[in-house]
Amino acid sequence: MKFQIPAIALGCIALLSGCGGGGGGGTEGAAEQTISFQLPFSGQALIGVPPNSATATLKATASSGGAVTFTSNTPDICSVSGDQLTLLKLGECSVTATQAGSNGYAPVSQRQIFVVPKNPQRIVQFPHPGWQPLDSKPVQLSATFSSNLPAKFTSKTPEICSVSGNTMTKLANGMCRVIAEQEGNDFYLPLLVTSKDAVPFQLEKDIPIGTEKPAKLFFLTGYKDTDNTNEGLIGHLGNQWWCDSCDRSVSGDHNTYTFTATSDKAPDTWWYSRASFQMFGPGLVDDDLVSVDGYRTGVKDTIFSKPLPAPKGLQLEIQGAMHFNLAQNPEWFGAANNKFNVELFLGHFNKKDSKACNVALKATVQPTAAAATDFTVGLQDKFAFSETCGLSGLDILKEVQGYPVLEIKFSAVQPNGQMPNAASKYQTQFKLTGPIYFQ
Repeated sequence: MKFQIPAIALGCIALLSGCGGGGGGGTEGAAEQTISFQLPFSGQALIGVPPNSATATLKATASSGGAVTFTSNTPDICSVSGDQLTLLKLGECSVTATQAGSNGYAPVSQRQIFVVPKNPQRIVQFPHPGWQPLDSKPVQLSATFSSNLPAKFTSKTPEICSVSGNTMTKLANGMCRVIAEQEGNDFYLPLLVTSKDAVPFQLEKDIPIGTEKPAKLFFLTGYKDTDNTNEGLIGHLGNQWWCDSCDRSVSGDHNTYTFTATSDKAPDTWWYSRASFQMFGPGLVDDDLVSVDGYRTGVKDTIFSKPLPAPKGLQLEIQGAMHFNLAQNPEWFGAANNKFNVELFLGHFNKKDSKACNVALKATVQPTAAAATDFTVGLQDKFAFSETCGLSGLDILKEVQGYPVLEIKFSAVQPNGQMPNAASKYQTQFKLTGPIYFQ
């Protein structure tokens, strides 16, 4: 079976002008002619993987306008039938284009040599085995590559763990780093941590053993200004806030972000949606977002309009909880309902009712004090799906390990409409201090 690769190219490593004749004699006094031999492909070079082969159409033009024929000088590497070139295996493919000569022109031939490179590959799956107790039970490793070739596993921390084949042995408390690589073959390039196209974190897994905890992964470490964290954006599309009854500020040390929603009266539907804000993950920019007219009904007014390429957001592995420090204003804390929601929007994109949608998780948190408090919100025991985008059978652990956290949204379950401050204003205030991280 043959298949046509539309984005295939052969790199010409030698163009031997006139090789094989260069207008070779036979017609005394005939005019010389030349051949222009076009590269038969455009794009990145690939070779078909047996039983498939790559094909292309050869093109060459003689200055005399006469018909050009093609022959393969390396029939074990590439074959020619008419103007169709078939790549059979890796190596140097040599093809000669010939014009036999006529109408007063001497015959001419031109040879071209091409390099036939290997296929690239990527890692498809490298499941994290999770935290491991320090015992003698072996840990089975697995990884899948697009080539379907077997993975090679290596321990980069031999004092903590060793690897033989696809089996990991635990040796001591600590963080075991295992690398999954693929060494390639005659048809595929290797995919190693040092490869040009490799994304190292996709090939590496840090596995905590015994007393070692999972690594801290930071969604944000601090605040540049009211529109930006050190890692990403704050707010809505274009970082422009529609909220004209709220106030945002950042402390002088850029460690605290304060968001305050204010109303002159007990909040109505319009104001309810204003007691919320969102922060976007590392790597996201305005172009990743699209605005929708949803703020009047309290729904999220910024969405992701398409699947986003990696690396965007924060990719979790075995981190089990979200950590942050938050304070409320005393009036809101003293109200009957002072709970707040934390919502995580993931990189799992799907169309729902013909509209863009991202899977989301939500946890409702009950504060214990108005003052700054450290919160730990377990991913599996506190969060539930708030949006499944029409998908069924979703598992929280698989979602957070399989898709990055693109956005975190904080919102009041019920804004303060009971306890006015000294200025007779109803305020709902969030004050975040320090990093937001997962561990």
